[in-house]
Amino acid sequence: MFSAADVKKDFPIFESNPGLIYLDSAATAQKPQQVIDAITDYYSSYNANVHRGVYELSERATQAFDDARDSVADFIGASSEEIIFTRGATESINLVRYSWAKPGMKILVTAMEHHSNFVPWFDVGEVDVVEMTCDELTAEQVIDHIDESVDLVCVTQLSNALGVSLDVKSIVEYAHKVGAKVLVDAAQSVAHMKMDVTDLDCDFLAFSGHKLYGPMGIGVLFVKQDLMAEMQPFQFGGDMIKSVSKSEILFADGVQKFEAGTPNVVGAIGLAAAIQYLVGLGFEHIYAHSVQMSDYAMTK
Repeated sequence: MFSAADVKKDFPIFESNPGLIYLDSAATAQKPQQVIDAITDYYSSYNANVHRGVYELSERATQAFDDARDSVADFIGASSEEIIFTRGATESINLVRYSWAKPGMKILVTAMEHHSNFVPWFDVGEVDVVEMTCDELTAEQVIDHIDESVDLVCVTQLSNALGVSLDVKSIVEYAHKVGAKVLVDAAQSVAHMKMDVTDLDCDFLAFSGHKLYGPMGIGVLFVKQDLMAEMQPFQFGGDMIKSVSKSEILFADGVQKFEAGTPNVVGAIGLAAAIQYLVGLGFEHIYAHSVQMSDYAMTK
């Protein structure tokens, strides 16, 4: 098992800022050298647009971008066809709001949701808020609010403000029994818990790269394939078109339909490097490392 001091050496910001005590990883995590190197290597060695060039640099960038999607899928137990790259968890949740949610739906949220998983739902339809008790919230309290009238349950797996963790799997199981879908905000949990969307059976799952030791500006939305087929894009532009004429527009299939314009290629590559770094540490020890690093910093 790695020591806290060993892990700290992987983060050059501590060398650049002697005496730094950083306790704000819930807002954004620092970047290990491996992620910085992956970003630098892309810009130095094969910077090019993807999915639209037939020259060597573009083909290399395309391969790295597609490999990054595979890495994310493997990391959370999904298939690559279920992984949409976004700018972050906020855009991921808004993508569900604008591409899947319908006017008049009943949405269930909790009082401890981040604004990005709370505010977007209030102009969709009826919103039911599960209140907290003494800064605590349980899966049972959420389940008590779920019935056949609920269309979508939106819950964070781990609160950024309170550290409260929810038994999301139990919530998903009950929600599906009454026909409701579930969106999981995993922005905080994905760096500290082994994530398996197949086991959770959630319908949507969102997280950001920058809380996972990856770059800012890259995020992920997992969507079950049958639901993705029902969704329409809410952004339009290049790379999400199959064919276009004055009389007919056909959108690309699958995840590409939701990734309009030039994607954040380097962000995806940096995110894949962050995942590789975490897996290399040994995922069962990651949470222990984060606690140890905080303890270590407080003693310096």
